[in-house]
Amino acid sequence: MSGLDFLERLVRFESALWALVERELVAAGEVGPATLLALRVIARRAGAARVQELAHELTVTIGAASKLADRLERDGLAVRRPHPSDRRSSLIALTDAGEAAINGAARVVEDLVARRVQSANELLPASSAVATLSELIFPGDGAPASVGGPAAP
Repeated sequence: MSGLDFLERLVRFESALWALVERELVAAGEVGPATLLALRVIARRAGAARVQELAHELTVTIGAASKLADRLERDGLAVRRPHPSDRRSSLIALTDAGEAAINGAARVVEDLVARRVQSANELLPASSAVATLSELIFPGDGAPASVGGPAAP
């Protein structure tokens, strides 16, 4: 298989998976996958996420991450507060509604995986493959946490 064939298969898989997850979440009345991933970044930061960290972990531009943070705040899923030591920056924290959104969406995704996968052991090779690909494509610590690399500092 050529590198281009591999890339095409990988991108098609990711697109199909994203569409499947989105359909399930929407049908259940939960937040979409982009919102879910952003909320999880904030949750991992324990209420101290910055727009730069959203951008890094979601592999989007700073502008796109800022608009996403604005939308999360508008929808009542997150709040911004001033950064204690950097007047130019703010910290993003989840609201109770944001935490509830993560929990509701997580149940839908877990149910989807349970319906498609016989046991958690079947996920181990796939998870290992994603981590290996991440290290090959983003050697060292350059991989966004959303694809298996370390979180931004």
